[in-house]
Amino acid sequence: MTEKQTDKRQAILDTALLLFTERGFHGTPTSLIAKEAGVATGTLFHYFKTKEELIETLYLDIKKESGSVLSEAARTNGSCMEILDNIGMEFAKWGLENPRKIHFMQQFCYSPFISKAAHEEGISNFAFLHDQIETGIKEGWIRNYPPEVIISIVSSGLMSAILAASREKAPKKQHAVLSQSIDLILHGIMKE
Repeated sequence: MTEKQTDKRQAILDTALLLFTERGFHGTPTSLIAKEAGVATGTLFHYFKTKEELIETLYLDIKKESGSVLSEAARTNGSCMEILDNIGMEFAKWGLENPRKIHFMQQFCYSPFISKAAHEEGISNFAFLHDQIETGIKEGWIRNYPPEVIISIVSSGLMSAILAASREKAPKKQHAVLSQSIDLILHGIMKE
């Protein structure tokens, strides 16, 4: 793909993210995405055969990006609890910088517009979390529930906390919301 083609493709994805989070899937025709991205509708369909493919591509790109951020955060030294806390804070930091991406993930990660294959591919970016949760269970400080359930509940809670924090204007308030949320979430999965 040439640089110009990459730019058009990215413009379509960026515009789709904006419009899907503002208007929803059904309220966002592909013609509007193309118009707002500054490309012809035919150009949009050159890159994405269907609206569903566009949604899945956007979903997978966001999952890959956030998975990369969290994977990097997991490479820190410390106990399993410290690593999970660091992962939570890095996800929160990334989420505050990308609230539309968080909103999109909340909107579409369990929607019928994301195929099972795409959902599984998206989740594969977070396989390292499964290992961290299992370590915490073996160490005896995380409740012995299926790691997939814990990850699902924790990620949903974190996304909600990030969106709540993003509504705060003062960085101190944002940090307080996130710190309290991460503490609450971690205590929710900890054994008493």
